[in-house]
This record gives sequence, structure tokens and C-alpha cells, in this order.
Amino acid sequence: MTRLFVVRHGQTDWNLAGRLQGSTDIPLNATGREQARAAASSLWPALEGRPVFVSSALDRAIETARIIVDGRAATLNQDARLGERRYGPWEGLLAHERESRFPDDHAAWMAGYEPDFDGYETHAEVAARMTAAVDDWIARVDGDLVLVAHGSSGRMLLLALLGLPLEGRTLGSLHNAAWSRLVRATGGGWSLERHNVGAPAVAS
Repeated sequence: MTRLFVVRHGQTDWNLAGRLQGSTDIPLNATGREQARAAASSLWPALEGRPVFVSSALDRAIETARIIVDGRAATLNQDARLGERRYGPWEGLLAHERESRFPDDHAAWMAGYEPDFDGYETHAEVAARMTAAVDDWIARVDGDLVLVAHGSSGRMLLLALLGLPLEGRTLGSLHNAAWSRLVRATGGGWSLERHNVGAPAVAS
């Protein structure tokens, strides 16, 4: 039976500063690499057999996946569908900058709802591509599947697989280099067994 692990990439300088990254390709910083090594220590004892790893095509996820695998018996792949949400003009902005330039949209976002401007990828769009990627990889894998993705796209995936509303904050986001595990539930859906495992105690 396939078990699904969803891992968030380690910290970047933009994470540390509080800048929204989205599709901007920001690399890990030194702390992020340490977090990825810590994630390997907590994740590998939970894995069985020869797991298949699939990372987002963004550098911070690719490097996190490579550090976690680090020569161990695993297959490592990339899938652009696992990338972070596109935030359009919000990318690179701090929270107070988003609030001052886009007050109504920022208030909606903080409440867990959708801003409304060009370039923003909606909850439904993110969930659709993430679940499509999972469906494709699950069909190929007989064993543990590990996705190395991002905070927002990972949360949309978890909500969609669990049948929870995409709006609101019914499930907390993964911290940098933390992971969640899902298994097939009775009836064919998914059950969340673990969430935010191994989250390092640093700013995310």
C-alpha cells in the first residue's frame, strides 16, 4: 500500500525575512540546509523499502530533496506541478508592504480567503495540479511516495486529499523542512496520520 509523505523545503533568506516567495526561485540558506539534514534524520526511520522522491522543480525543493536522499536507496524525480503557488505582484513583498499596497486583498488572505488580482493562482488551481501530480505518481509507485514541495501548495494538497475546505485555516501550514504522512483510508480516501513532524524551532 502506498503511503504519501509531503515535505516542505528548508528555509531560505526570503523565508527568514518574511518575503512571499511563490514561484520566485530562491535557494536554501545555511539554516535551510541544516533543516533538510534534520528532516532526513526524522523522515528516514519512518520510511519503508525503497521510497520514490518527487520534488518541485524550484531550486529550494530540489536541494532539500537531494540533501534528504544523500546517496540513500531512493529514486529522485522532479515534477513542476509541485511548485509553489504563483502570487503575481505579491512575490518578494513583506506582509506590511502587501497590506499597504493591497489592503482588501491582504485582509482576505489573512482570513484564509482569496485575493483578486492578475497573476494570483487560486486555491482551486493549486489543488488541481497538486492532486493531478499525486494521482499520476501514485499510479506508478508501489510503496512510499515522498513529495518535496512548498508551504502553500503543500497545504492545498493536504486539504484537497482530506476533503477539507480550501478556504479558511482548518489545517496549519507545514513549517520549513517538516513533513506529514497520509495513508489510504477505508473507502479509498486519505487519512492524515502525522502532521508537521520534525519542524525545527526557527523562523519559517
